[in-house]
Amino acid sequence: MIRAFVTFSMDRPIINHILFLFMMLLAIFAYQNIPKEIFPPSSMDKVTITGSYVGASADVLDKMAVKNIEDELKSVSEIDEITTTIQNGMFYIESSIKPNSDNQMVLGEVKDIISNIKRDLPADMNEPVAKMLIHDFPLLLIAISSDKADTRELLRVAQDIKSHLTSYKDLSSITIQGDADEEVLISIDDKRLEAYGFSRNATYQALSSLSSIFPIGTIEQKGKHLYLSTINGEKSAKALSDTLISIEGKRVRVGDIATVEYKLSDSQTVSHFNAQKNISLDIKKTKEGNAIALSREIRNVMKEYSKKYPHLDIQIYTDTSIWIKNRLNLVSANILFGLILVFIALFLSVNSRIAFVVAMGIPASFMMTLFAADMIGYSLNMLTLLGALIALGMIVDEAIVVAENIHRHYEMGKTPREAAIEGAVEMFPAVLTATLTTVFAFLPLLIMSGEMGVFMKVLPVMISILLISSLFEAFFFLPLHSKELYSFNAKEHHQEITPFWDINIRLYKTLLGYLLKHKRIALASIVIGIIIATVGILKVTKFQLFPEFDSTQIYLSGKVNINNALKDTQKVVTALEKELVKRLGKQEISSITSITGFMMNADQTFETGSNLFHIFINLHEKAPENFF
Repeated sequence: MIRAFVTFSMDRPIINHILFLFMMLLAIFAYQNIPKEIFPPSSMDKVTITGSYVGASADVLDKMAVKNIEDELKSVSEIDEITTTIQNGMFYIESSIKPNSDNQMVLGEVKDIISNIKRDLPADMNEPVAKMLIHDFPLLLIAISSDKADTRELLRVAQDIKSHLTSYKDLSSITIQGDADEEVLISIDDKRLEAYGFSRNATYQALSSLSSIFPIGTIEQKGKHLYLSTINGEKSAKALSDTLISIEGKRVRVGDIATVEYKLSDSQTVSHFNAQKNISLDIKKTKEGNAIALSREIRNVMKEYSKKYPHLDIQIYTDTSIWIKNRLNLVSANILFGLILVFIALFLSVNSRIAFVVAMGIPASFMMTLFAADMIGYSLNMLTLLGALIALGMIVDEAIVVAENIHRHYEMGKTPREAAIEGAVEMFPAVLTATLTTVFAFLPLLIMSGEMGVFMKVLPVMISILLISSLFEAFFFLPLHSKELYSFNAKEHHQEITPFWDINIRLYKTLLGYLLKHKRIALASIVIGIIIATVGILKVTKFQLFPEFDSTQIYLSGKVNINNALKDTQKVVTALEKELVKRLGKQEISSITSITGFMMNADQTFETGSNLFHIFINLHEKAPENFF
């Protein structure tokens, strides 16, 4: 059967060459269309429940809602583990689903639990939301900062950019970090209240009727100010000032007893970018989105907005497409370097024709793999590229063995066609066995379960596709290319051995003869040597799940006096930012981002509070290291 396959590829050169060119075109289109991201897309088989109740402490939320939800979730047989995070005003529950369960059915049961518990929750508390946990695809962050413009203008520009970018179908979500709602600030004049003879409680009750929100929610009183949130009420300060209200039987205008103004709501956190107040846009892409192409388009859009708003500093930072491009560059450089090494080695050991034929096998195998990965829905990410790097040293083995055997048959005096057919057919059993043993060595990774299994299953698939592609190339394209190159300007079949190889062959014969003459001593020495070397390597080698990577961020977090207000903490953080920018400079750092009122811990949990802060020092992306 293999003889008929190789003979067909030899006797149909036009079909063979057309298929090769067609495969090249398919690989080009596949590279353009295939998504490029950091990690492969995956559903994590988890249900998340998020809920919030402004003003409630973590202890109150636990007793009021979380405890009941957790107890009900334990009764669902398909749910394995439950992890809960509770903070003041919000909670987050993450439930793992057992393998081989119907995720949508479990999600429906969780939603039913929330519906049943809703009647026991406060009337002004939003119903908790349950959904499947889907892996996010972060793309980039955009910082809009200025030391002159106010927060309202920054938000307006951020909304303008968001509206423009929502037209891109491959962007899944655009979140404005630091967004704030409009609020009405009513400053009551105590002297006017006293002159009218109104009590404060009656005044507060009358002012509460100005908003048509139901329930009214929390009315926060700070000193002599009363804050009211409004949705269906008046939308201008003048109209609200002219509104008549009834207090203790008397009708007065709001402006007669208080000053009314519209303002942005007080934020729980304050963000800075390079020591300037900023608003950030967190942009994520869909599963099908091409990170490199999207990043390029968004950067062009940001150049236009920088011209439109010259007084604002609009910058892109934490761009994941840069990491992807660097890894693609690393793989491409390794492929090119591998081609050069293979060509040099074969040129020295065989001849330039066989070297060229084998060198063609590396890009041909990658072209087939790229097309196959696109067809099965894979993307170019860190794990697929890791699989390509692992298999890079293996994919030329088949081509080298087959090409060298074809050359041996040619030196025996056979015609180029006979040498190509006989040489390829003779090596098929050995090459097929070697390829399958390598594939079978990686296939057990497919049975890994849990979160790690979701990611690791990409490796054996990519390696298997590459090796099988290399096997196909070695027995379909390579024999025809060998035959054509040997037929072109053919010379004598036999090639004289150079002095360099003559010396090496004689040394190898001497060593091999000694080992065969003293078989027992040689075997015992090799086995003992392998055992000693393995034990020695185990003692000096450290084991870890993933290798260490150069970080592009330095985290700096801290606390100040617990009695500090948010604005007092902000002053400390601003001074610290300016000092960092002054001392480090643009040559050392790319940007500095800070969040006041928020602190991330080492275990990836976070805390909120007016006395907390967290600073992200973003370093310049390291230049890719390779031979070129």
